[in-house]
Amino acid sequence: MHASSYENMQLAYRRFLAGTELEERGGLVLDVGGSDVNGSYRALFKAGRFKYMAADLEAGPGVDIVLEDPYVIPMRDGMADIIVSGQAFEHIEFFWRTFAEMARVLNPDGIIFLIAPSGGPEHRFPVDCYRFLPDAYRALAKSANLDLVDVWRDERGPWQDLVGVFRHKGASPLARARAADRTAPFIPFDGEGLPDEERLSGKAPYLDVLARFHKELSPSSYFEIGVRHGRSLALASAPAIGVDPAPEISVELGKAVQVVTAESDAYFASHQQGDPIDFAFIDGLHTFEQTLRDFMQVERRARPGAALLIDDIFPNHQAQAERQRRTRAWTGDVWKLIQVLRTHRPDLFLLPLDTHPSGMLLVAGLDPHNRVLWDRYNPIVREYIKDAEPPAAILAREGASDPSADGFTQILATLADCYRRRAGSGETASLLRERAAALRPKLSVIVIAYNMAREIPRTIRSLSPAMQRGIAASDYEIILIDNGSTQAFDREALLRLSANLTIHTMSNATVSPVPAINRGLELARGDLIGVCIDGARMASPGLLAGALAASRLHERPVIGTIAFHLGPEVQMQSVQKGYDAATEDALLRDAAWEEDAYRLFDISVFAGSSSGGWFETPAETNALFMKAAHWRALGGYDAGFKTQGGGLANLDTWKRACDDPEAALIMLLGEATFHQVHGGIATNSTVSKWELFHEEYMRLRGKPFEKSTRAPRFYGTVTPRMIAAMRSAAKA
Repeated sequence: MHASSYENMQLAYRRFLAGTELEERGGLVLDVGGSDVNGSYRALFKAGRFKYMAADLEAGPGVDIVLEDPYVIPMRDGMADIIVSGQAFEHIEFFWRTFAEMARVLNPDGIIFLIAPSGGPEHRFPVDCYRFLPDAYRALAKSANLDLVDVWRDERGPWQDLVGVFRHKGASPLARARAADRTAPFIPFDGEGLPDEERLSGKAPYLDVLARFHKELSPSSYFEIGVRHGRSLALASAPAIGVDPAPEISVELGKAVQVVTAESDAYFASHQQGDPIDFAFIDGLHTFEQTLRDFMQVERRARPGAALLIDDIFPNHQAQAERQRRTRAWTGDVWKLIQVLRTHRPDLFLLPLDTHPSGMLLVAGLDPHNRVLWDRYNPIVREYIKDAEPPAAILAREGASDPSADGFTQILATLADCYRRRAGSGETASLLRERAAALRPKLSVIVIAYNMAREIPRTIRSLSPAMQRGIAASDYEIILIDNGSTQAFDREALLRLSANLTIHTMSNATVSPVPAINRGLELARGDLIGVCIDGARMASPGLLAGALAASRLHERPVIGTIAFHLGPEVQMQSVQKGYDAATEDALLRDAAWEEDAYRLFDISVFAGSSSGGWFETPAETNALFMKAAHWRALGGYDAGFKTQGGGLANLDTWKRACDDPEAALIMLLGEATFHQVHGGIATNSTVSKWELFHEEYMRLRGKPFEKSTRAPRFYGTVTPRMIAAMRSAAKA
């Protein structure tokens, strides 16, 4: 069963059965072709007064009657009070004979709900013979001497269900049979989850943000799904319609505001049409498929280029995202809509907002003529309906815009200008994308840390706008990924070091940093992305500006630096001679590196991987910069590297990037990274793990590791101080 079939049967039930004597009396429900394949209509008739029997040609889940002949139903005349059938008639060669049998066993005052496809691809089971149009149902009614009470064709693809309602001629009227406005009773939720499950977050109250949209956009009309107490609807100054199955208005509404007591599906099915919707807010039933339908219906009635907000896209806890409500703070699985729209509607402009209590999604550039979601509705729902926990990115609200930040203000101003000019769908979305792109950083720097409470503050400090030269804070972002540290670091102190820093924690951290790196690549917003696999490595002051400048030299740059170790020798040797954290702290303090971080060259030696110096391609780099598209083409870091510390993952990624024939290898002169001593797996270990790492590499690549011999281009300058450092390092 596909989603729209169940939804249409539910709609038929509510229109023609809900509240009638037949519903109250109950009786026998016969489902023709009723095997439970991805669902059944049985749930609609779960009340004890109904006896539900499914008939099909083969035994299977939910089948009560196995038919020996598809054209003979083993029941006496008039036995069934309600007959339903869905996605069966296209598979029946002589369906009119089956329908005649259904008419025979139907109670004189009974009702038939029939659903069959009017479109869609061939799907033989074992045959697929027909597609149906309304005239086919009219012909069926004539042939069986029944009345066709109603027929409608659902536009949602690919099946575009044709729904028919049939009764015997002269059947007793069903009281309230067209109770189109009847809704499921609203049942207040009185439960409560654990304290952690009820937590809330957000940078700005959602009502305040919604009020800003009303003020800045000055929409000519407003539409809202999910009114409840009316606090959001009261913000409207334009003519407005609010739809809610059980409104409990507790505030004063404007004179031009109309509240319709109905479920949104019923409201839209009633074909009520007003002026085009200029702005909307969707806060209805918190299920993915209902929110998707609400969005589709609102967009269809919207002005081209209009915008809307969808509430509850960010659950604060996994419990809040469950489809069956068990917490007071409940978002359901509305979060899935973000990915659906990103995947299937790239023409729209999407901006998640970090609002309290559960986030909102701005969707702009609405196109009422777009049919993509309508045509793909059933496959989309089938893919996303499965129970799934919200990913860490959703729970962490990654990529959400701060409504109190200047960037959001600029985006809202751009949208307001589009409203004033009545810009169309494509222009609105394009201008908003351009504005958002201008606000994105040019460079993203990913830093991976594990148990580096001592080292990571200096690394972040060295990368901060206060230390980096020739680059504005707005030009780059620092993404720190904590790979499951067991020794906590001071997050607030780190955030104070650099305003463009965000911190993310791997909830499912592994001993390898590779998943953390790839997570960082997903989060990165810059066109150029640098990866620092080891968070213990400090950066020279011109590293980021140099990388950004070098990236303009080629369409596909691979930019790296050489590496140094703090101290008198490479640390695998110096730690055996007493070099430790305390010694290094004193070394850095005496060097006054924060006054001029280029002084780090004075107290360091070449790392083993960079032993060839400035003008030889190193075996690896701890600061690898490439365009975002290149990272995607490379596939990020290979997830096959699972050994502790990542094994040779960094060397492998550097080699693959260097050996890309379409890329330009560029080494930065005069810039580098500087390793602080810590309990690392490779650099400071007194026991070599090369054999283990090499074994993993051989298993993945099928050959021994050999560093790239490609000759690089060079960008930058080696100063006299660095030349002196080179001499000192060479002696060490």
